[in-house]
Amino acid sequence: MEKQSKRTKKRFVLGLLAALWLICANSSFSQAEQKNSFTRDDAEKLMILPKDDIFFTNKEAQFILKIPNILPSDVQTELPNFPEGIVFNSSKRGDYFSQDGSMGAEIDLWFTFRKTGSLTLPPLIIYVKGRRYSINFKTVEVYENPRTILPRMTLVFDSGEVIGEETKKIPTISLESNKTARFTLYLQYAIQAQQFAWSIPKDSIFIETKRYNIEKSSERASDFSTKKVPVADFEWTPFASGQTSLPEIRMMATAYSGRSIYLTTPECLVTITPQNKSKADKQDMKTSEQDSVYAYAWAEETSGNKEQQDKEISPFDCAEIARLRSQERRSFINARKIRAQRIAAEEKIGLQKSENEPLLPIFFILLGTTGILAALGIILFLLKKRFEAAMAGIAAIAFIFVTSIDANVLIKKHGIIVGGEISPVPEESAMTKTAVSGGSRVLIKEEVKDWYYIVYNENGGWIRKENLAAIK
Repeated sequence: MEKQSKRTKKRFVLGLLAALWLICANSSFSQAEQKNSFTRDDAEKLMILPKDDIFFTNKEAQFILKIPNILPSDVQTELPNFPEGIVFNSSKRGDYFSQDGSMGAEIDLWFTFRKTGSLTLPPLIIYVKGRRYSINFKTVEVYENPRTILPRMTLVFDSGEVIGEETKKIPTISLESNKTARFTLYLQYAIQAQQFAWSIPKDSIFIETKRYNIEKSSERASDFSTKKVPVADFEWTPFASGQTSLPEIRMMATAYSGRSIYLTTPECLVTITPQNKSKADKQDMKTSEQDSVYAYAWAEETSGNKEQQDKEISPFDCAEIARLRSQERRSFINARKIRAQRIAAEEKIGLQKSENEPLLPIFFILLGTTGILAALGIILFLLKKRFEAAMAGIAAIAFIFVTSIDANVLIKKHGIIVGGEISPVPEESAMTKTAVSGGSRVLIKEEVKDWYYIVYNENGGWIRKENLAAIK
């Protein structure tokens, strides 16, 4: 009996332990099942996020969807119909691990955008364990590809007007005569602003009040940025009422493609209204008259010195001549027109006439003619027409001689001096330096880091690259 009692107790204890184990296992299984379950509330919390903050046209863009606590094998996708301008490239499904160590499913999608602007893709359809859900994409901004986008000059007035934004109509602003208008010049979509200049408008005072050090911001940044970088602050006080345009500001900027782009003041129609004197007292009117007399005297002095100012050669003028000479070298049909523009630009700033640029298309024509004559001579020789072959050979030799002379002229690199000094050695610490004036066309003999070795007035010397605009 005693043995049977012990067996009964033992079976009772084992049964109790088995029951407890089943209860714990069932609880753990329920918790695991609840943890791995995916509901519509979970789907509403998800969003397909872009990998980058900025996307560009004609460049692949990636989006990522992460679904926590779900195996990749439990997820299937169904693509919607994407609108015109959005091209689906490919997708990939895999797993990922979160910071807490839990695993989930990750879906990567790649697209190419053809249009710019704010874009929202249609929702992606996913199936989790057979159930259908709709997941939204985050709205993204798509910009022009940096290889094609051009720098932009923008003027922002203190009164709130913004000139330079893309608009279908020419913007208009209204200013009051004898009242100072302040604005800031901004540069956008550029990696470098090399130099800028401006012309003093008629019947007005126009001065620069502040120059920003854009090298410390994003002037030389290689990464694309949509930020408008301030360049300078200006004050403009017009005196004569009527219709006019904004003061002419010129700038040479480097685009993301590496091209040098010349910018001018954005087009705008400015209306100058007469000064409002209804609220002014007699003393203010007297002061206004004195100011007008002073302004008139100042304007007379400016116009008297205008001839002298026009003769000063600005870095922008030198860069413009280098650009025209570069076009002259590469042109053929419009060579005369471009050459006339270049000569006019040189005469405008008082430069003496210099030699014309050799035409690159002429070299290719000579080279092609030489090849044709040589091939013709070989064919005639094979046809046993010795005399005709000899004549073609002589003509080919003559063209080879002329082509070699033209090639020798073309390979010589030239540039336009912007200003600065010539040093006997390529070092800033050189004791002896010679100041040079801008506008001269010089021969570039050698290039070392930030220096060019040039021939200037039959003498050689080193000049910094930023002081020379190369003719390409």
